[in-house]
Amino acid sequence: MRTTWRLVIEYDGRAFSGFQRQNGPRTVQQTLEEALSRFFGGERIIVHGSGRTDAGVHALGQVVSFRSETPRDPFKVRLALNTLLPPDLSCITAEVAPERFHARKSARGKTYRYVVLGRPDRSPFHLGRAWYVRQPVDWSRVDETLALLRGTHDFTAFRAASCDNPRTVRTVEQARHLTQGDEHRLEFEGAGFLRYQVRIMVGTAIDVGLGRRALDDVRQALETGKRDLAGRTAPPDGLYLVEVRYPEAALRFEVPAEEASDSTEEEPDDED
Repeated sequence: MRTTWRLVIEYDGRAFSGFQRQNGPRTVQQTLEEALSRFFGGERIIVHGSGRTDAGVHALGQVVSFRSETPRDPFKVRLALNTLLPPDLSCITAEVAPERFHARKSARGKTYRYVVLGRPDRSPFHLGRAWYVRQPVDWSRVDETLALLRGTHDFTAFRAASCDNPRTVRTVEQARHLTQGDEHRLEFEGAGFLRYQVRIMVGTAIDVGLGRRALDDVRQALETGKRDLAGRTAPPDGLYLVEVRYPEAALRFEVPAEEASDSTEEEPDDED
């Protein structure tokens, strides 16, 4: 009997070419699948992530699921993985999940954090882990921009040129700015984001805070879908997938499989 597993992993994305397996480049999926295959005695393991983070993007709470033929103790799975995996990738939770659980299809929401280092001098401790902005930023204008982005809008102007997802209307449930010294955290919550949407929202907010773009540009970008009215795409360095949320039904064994698997599938090009 096959076992369905749910893992929560975290990684430093600097040395990975994104989450999804590719031909050649080092990826999170490939690295994780190879370690799992070793632990499960050479069994071919296929990992499904809650989303595909891009090259350089980090994760504090990425969720993955997979199935295995060989039974294993969850504690030993986590312990073994953290022995087999490289230092920039770790497993923080390993548990048996209901048969129909799927990391992406069962998900109901995600939280992303974007870290901006706002000060005159760069920091070696934030290298590759934050966007360094040395010019003075009017953070009250950033807050006003985030307020405009909250809610349900057509985010056509806030997606990658390569994104052809027809579902451009998305709901940003939360968009907030938190400050800790010179470190500014812009956090976004929603059911799903278009590719680069979070990074473009951040780039737009910072451009407004720098006086390079007006709040009215943001309003018009949302109304017209014109990409040139939105701001730049923030670099991947400061982006973190913080949390993936699931309905309780998807994690409960006593719920019928049909109910647990009843989900709105997120498109593969969602921002991550």
